[in-house]
Formats: sequence, C-alpha cells, structure tokens
Amino acid sequence: MTNLNKNKLPLLLGTAFLAITIAYGGTVFASHSFELGAAAGTIPDNTHIRLNDITMQPGDIFPLYDSSPNYVSGHVLLKAPCEPVAEGEDTYQPTIALIAGHVDENLEHANMQLVPLYYINAISKTTEPSSCIYHAHIPDPLNGGAPRVTDIDLINLSDEAISFGDVDVVDINIQQVLGSIGTDQYHDGPVLGFGPGDHNPVYDLNDEDPHNDGLGHS
Repeated sequence: MTNLNKNKLPLLLGTAFLAITIAYGGTVFASHSFELGAAAGTIPDNTHIRLNDITMQPGDIFPLYDSSPNYVSGHVLLKAPCEPVAEGEDTYQPTIALIAGHVDENLEHANMQLVPLYYINAISKTTEPSSCIYHAHIPDPLNGGAPRVTDIDLINLSDEAISFGDVDVVDINIQQVLGSIGTDQYHDGPVLGFGPGDHNPVYDLNDEDPHNDGLGHS
C-alpha cells in the first residue's frame, strides 16, 4: 500500500471534512420494512450521478450529497465494480466504499460510517468487467450505519485506482427531513468507522446463509 495508510487516512479525511459540510440529529431506523417514505404534501429529492469515465485514486473522496443543516431519511442505489466478499462466495461487494454520516467544519462533530448494503444479485454482472447493484437505506443504524445522515460520499479505501464502467451510477432518493444537526450534534469526533482496505458490510437476502440477511427486513 503506497498512497493510503492508516497515518494518512485521518489527515486525508480531515481535509475532506473541512471541504464538505454535514448535519445530523435523532436516531431513526430505515429499511424496506419500515422506511418512512415521503410525507403527504412533500416532494422527494432525487439525485442521479453517472460515474462513467471517472477514476478514483487511493484515498480519493467523491462527495455525492449534502443536506446540511438537515439530517434525512432515504434510499440509495449504487451500481459499481464488484468482487466476491471472499474466495468462492457468490455474494459480491463493491470495490469502492460508500460512506455516510456527518461532516462538520468542527471535526469534533464529524462522524462518518460505512453504509450497510443489500446485494441485488438478479441484475448484477459479476463477469469482467463487473458491475453490481446494491440498495441502501438511509439511515440504517440497526446494521451499523450512522444514525443521523447529512452527507453521502464515495471513498477509495483500496491501494489501487478504481475506474467505473459506462453505466455505473449512484441514485439517491431523499424522502424526509428528520431534524437539524444544529440541535442534535455528534461529539468526541472525528469518528471514522472505516480504514484502509475496508469494505461496506454487504447483506444478501437470496443466498443460503440466513445470518447474512441484516436487520430490519421481515
């Protein structure tokens, strides 16, 4: 590992935190079985980002969404290069990492975590060049995600450049504002729930392992 190591990553992320901006608040759980959905009279906010022709070097951060000063609930679709979670496994994990939480000008209030992902195997392409599809629920603290989300980013935690395919995308649908980070701050930061070489936790409702289904699905 040359460009990214445990000494450089906090500095790298600290610099990114100063350049981004985030917000959080009360704890709310989100998954398909109890996602809040859009309240009556509101219009969901959708952000669709094409990743084609983008290459992220080790340590690169790609800010995708910032709802400051509001923390929100919603849904994310990620289509990105992928690899087996372990040799011989038929569940695949993205080579890029999706993180969410709160970035603040004051690093004491920053908290970013890996986003728990659900692997959609029926419409994923695992042959080279691979491109797999994942769903994520924002927030998803039941499965280890940040409880209050204002920022959603991609980060390359590997030691190699990651290039996206022609039809790789991120689609973010924000359904409700849950509160303001101004009154519900994180403390004792910066808290970074990841490090070099880490991957998102990936759940698969369609494999033979019932322990790999995650929480919040009925």
